[in-house]
Amino acid sequence: MFGFFKALTGFRHTLAGCKTLAGSESTKGKGQCNLWIGGHPDHLRPVDDSQGLGGYQLAIEALIRDESPEVIYLLSETGDLSVVRKSLEYLSRIGGQVGVADQLPDEKVAAIFGVDVRSYQSAVVNPQGDAAAYG
Repeated sequence: MFGFFKALTGFRHTLAGCKTLAGSESTKGKGQCNLWIGGHPDHLRPVDDSQGLGGYQLAIEALIRDESPEVIYLLSETGDLSVVRKSLEYLSRIGGQVGVADQLPDEKVAAIFGVDVRSYQSAVVNPQGDAAAYG
């Protein structure tokens, strides 16, 4: 992704149920989250869907309903990015938002959305632009 997007994702949060982001101290007895979502990279919330059985869909729907973001940021604290991929696939099916997952190459995210890399990158920068219409 663009350097300025990656720079925005080096942040910390402390939320119940998950270890904090960016390698800070873990909450006692809590594990790492396999999915964090939000409409801004500085305001991600954990999603409890360790098996990818649909909690990610409910969280995405709630985020869209509550905040109506044009771009949805996805992050995993674990090496398993399967729920991030499932979330991107879900976003591509429902349409209306652009998904950003800095842990995956732009080529893979663009392929999930069914667009070329340049169109995907343009949609991230300008979600209301011409490229977003293809997603």
